[in-house]
Amino acid sequence: MKIALTSYSGYGAWFLRRLQKEKHQVTYYQTNPLYTDVLKGLVAKPLPKSKIDYANFDLSLFDLTGRASTADISLEVCPTIGDGSLNCKLEDDRAFGIELMESCGIAVPPYERFSDIGSGIAFVKKEGKRYVYKPDGGQSKDAETTYVARDASDMVDYMGRLSGSDATGSFLLQEFIKGTEVSVEGWFDGSEFWLLNSTLEDKKFMNENKGPNTGCSGNLVLLIKSTDRIYREGLEKAKGVLQSLGYRGMIDLNTIVTEDKAYGLEWTPRFGYDASATLCRMYAGDYGEMMCAVASGQQPDALWGAEYGTSVRLSIPPYPTEIKGEHKAGIICSGIDIDRDYCYDLMTNSKHNSKDMTLESAGVTGLITCPIIVGGDPVKAFEQLYYTVDKIKIPNVQYRTDVDKSALTKLKDLKRQGWL
Repeated sequence: MKIALTSYSGYGAWFLRRLQKEKHQVTYYQTNPLYTDVLKGLVAKPLPKSKIDYANFDLSLFDLTGRASTADISLEVCPTIGDGSLNCKLEDDRAFGIELMESCGIAVPPYERFSDIGSGIAFVKKEGKRYVYKPDGGQSKDAETTYVARDASDMVDYMGRLSGSDATGSFLLQEFIKGTEVSVEGWFDGSEFWLLNSTLEDKKFMNENKGPNTGCSGNLVLLIKSTDRIYREGLEKAKGVLQSLGYRGMIDLNTIVTEDKAYGLEWTPRFGYDASATLCRMYAGDYGEMMCAVASGQQPDALWGAEYGTSVRLSIPPYPTEIKGEHKAGIICSGIDIDRDYCYDLMTNSKHNSKDMTLESAGVTGLITCPIIVGGDPVKAFEQLYYTVDKIKIPNVQYRTDVDKSALTKLKDLKRQGWL
């Protein structure tokens, strides 16, 4: 097949290696020159942004939402997944996403929407409850400013610090629900969900959920069944609405569950990092053919090589702070298997030939790699994961050492409560 990947971050570049190994003809478009060195020498050389004739391709992929107009053009002439006007609205307009959940009968925590910090502060002071602050505006603002307060006064202090900064804008305040957070994903062909899976991930940078939010610092991905309660009381309810909207592609419902109830939190209608890479490693079939089937409205093959997948994010300072020009290039990284491990801020050293390839940091964000281990036993997979991490040599490497403990505890709770 002829496959196009359109990216403005390079996050999806790693998937090109698998597609190329599957003998697909891949064309890579990079719309932001800041990320042209991501996986330089390891994947097809990215082409600069230009007028792309998507009608020449069998499948068009977008690795993040945020380029709706371009994706909509692609959707008109080619099977396309990963972005579009609907995808962007589901992810970036939190109120729209929550209202869609409510229209499907998916329970959501009580919430209020605000356009200014002052009104939000007054609301929290009046209610005196524990809230979660969730900004509108896409993935970057989500990771930077989403905040789970300890109590009402903590939220007031947090919003006070945001006041006057460029981080403000429209946002939601959602009541805090104590429970287990789990993502439930399906690949939707326009009629049915396939390839059902769940992700248990740690979003905070440091052990015991300390530090800034990174989006994902480690995860456990597992296959689930259509009979599982976690699916039936959440994502399955969206089937009719997604059919009416003509949606195709992967879609994830981030959910929090208590002993007796599941609450929808937000949608991820795109590749999710780093869980999508973990899922890719668990899939035993032709990944390009699978994605094309979904995008074309056909049932994909469910060819799995593993029931569980584990991963942990390895980075170097000043990550997770994204200071342009401050991330070092040329740091030698060894022990990384570029086909087994999800890779991002890496490139090959042009002074070495491919037979004796040297990997080094590309100087983009400091997110170097995420080792991935898959298998039939999550405990053994995590043991092998951290054994693998010990073999990787990266100067000043930083990573969480408790992803296994956190994920396995959540998995045990979900099974005990009857969600899985």
